[in-house]
Amino acid sequence: MLGWLKTRRAPEQPRSTAPVLPLDLSDPAFVADPYPTYEWLRENCPVVELTGGGYLLTRHADIRAAFTNPALGNAPSRFSTLAARNAGKYVAADLAAHIPPFLDGDDHKPVRQMVSRSFFNAFKGLSGELDVLAREHVAKLNAGDDLIRVGSQLFSLASMMRFCGVEAEPEQMKRLTQAFFHLFAPLKDPAVFTEVNNALSEFRAVLASALEAGPPKGSLLAELRDFQSKNADITDAQIVDNCLLVFADGVENIEAGAASLMLVFEQADLWGALERGDMDMELAVREGLRLQTPAQLVPRVARTSFEIGGVAIKKDMPVFLALASGNRDESVFAKSGAFDPGRDPAFVLTFGQGRHRCIGEPLAIAQLVAFMGAIVAARLRPQHMDISYQPRVGHRWPDRMLLKKV
Repeated sequence: MLGWLKTRRAPEQPRSTAPVLPLDLSDPAFVADPYPTYEWLRENCPVVELTGGGYLLTRHADIRAAFTNPALGNAPSRFSTLAARNAGKYVAADLAAHIPPFLDGDDHKPVRQMVSRSFFNAFKGLSGELDVLAREHVAKLNAGDDLIRVGSQLFSLASMMRFCGVEAEPEQMKRLTQAFFHLFAPLKDPAVFTEVNNALSEFRAVLASALEAGPPKGSLLAELRDFQSKNADITDAQIVDNCLLVFADGVENIEAGAASLMLVFEQADLWGALERGDMDMELAVREGLRLQTPAQLVPRVARTSFEIGGVAIKKDMPVFLALASGNRDESVFAKSGAFDPGRDPAFVLTFGQGRHRCIGEPLAIAQLVAFMGAIVAARLRPQHMDISYQPRVGHRWPDRMLLKKV
């Protein structure tokens, strides 16, 4: 069966054409389909200047090297509103000072250790529950429903509230998780920045209340509290902010990932193989996320001036790693636009690499395996392949997907 899948022809892709440079990541055409642009850039301008400032790396080799390049760091630039100097002034800067995506070196190591140990302890106790939640939520879906708002969004919220040990209104938590991801793109609109800070304050308050009330045994909040009991230098604010990170990531990229996987499964005609059990769902999910990567870019900041690909990068300049482009690099992935579950996972960039690799990867995969398994069993399919995407810099999140039953 796998051999048959490998020889299937990939769907026709639009031919790559030269984009307007410097590249505008918010350009509607790029948001609608960035992959032809990535292809052109890999071949012609692999280190491209961005309209908002900074550079984008598009080749797999450059992206992999960037993960371990000492000239690049995660800590926000001194000019950023998220910089450490703004801690105490902005909630967003306080949050950034506590969570691994914005920390380097000695600041990063103990926090990552706390989150990693607590996460995996909580993850052990989740066995079987995701399948039950997925079946419950998929059973409520009907032809004509929106997969995202009625299905994957509510499932991801329910699974993350269970995992983290939080009880709240789904509508509230959805609004708060969306605000969090504004931190990973330039925030230049003062009104939006104010809204984000207000939402983050509310998000913190919900989690702090759950922590104070005593979260359920085995939940992420409970495991973080247990870690704190053995490490007195850990603060409640660090517990809350790192739970916030995991919670938001387990909602937004999962609800979007499910819709993206629906498109891939339809394009590759996988439904029959999945129904018969000829195709392993986890392999299908991982390869689907390579082809349609929800988290398209991750940011870095130049700690010092250096050069890459003949381009001079100045100190404090933002450098974005185009994970989605690296995942389609033909020099690494033969017939990169085709579905092939036999690819070497060591080269796939969906969850990053190295010391900043996504801690939540096992949970994300488990959520999507459970949800897509329930979708296959319910014989639900996308009504059509023409869908729009949210205008988010750095993330490729489908906006809506109507369903049909077969």
